[in-house]
Amino acid sequence: MHPFWTFLDKTQRFMKGVSSVCLMGMALMTCADVILRATINKPIFGSEEIVSIFAVLAIGFALPYAHRKDSHVGVEIVVRLLSKKNQEIIRLITNLFSYLLFLLLAWQMFLYARVMQGSGEVSMNLELPTYSFVYALSFCLFIVSLYILQDIIFFFRGDRQ
Repeated sequence: MHPFWTFLDKTQRFMKGVSSVCLMGMALMTCADVILRATINKPIFGSEEIVSIFAVLAIGFALPYAHRKDSHVGVEIVVRLLSKKNQEIIRLITNLFSYLLFLLLAWQMFLYARVMQGSGEVSMNLELPTYSFVYALSFCLFIVSLYILQDIIFFFRGDRQ
């Protein structure tokens, strides 16, 4: 395998770990907030904000893994009735559009994060710099676009994964 694809796989495994940590953080923060609220009537300040940030990061960092494992939702009722060749052509067209969409989203989110950084925008309660999370999501979308590009390249090379 090409060294770049190997690096991309290592990046995806790291991102899956980050996503898992964020998911665990969401659960722990929610449990701690509920327990403290119920026992001593002292909720954790900004817990909703932290859980929301963890949710965004968990979803974003899980996207490359979901694409790699082909576990995203697809509507294949009609496509399954077509021949294998036509299914592959539809998959190629879908991948081309998906690649352009994810690349465009990553680029626009990066530009949006720069605007947020320039304006000094912070979260409401904890005053965390929200642009850093938008940068992180932009990075995640860029990695997904690289995986889609890999699928397109492998289609034209005739490789199967």
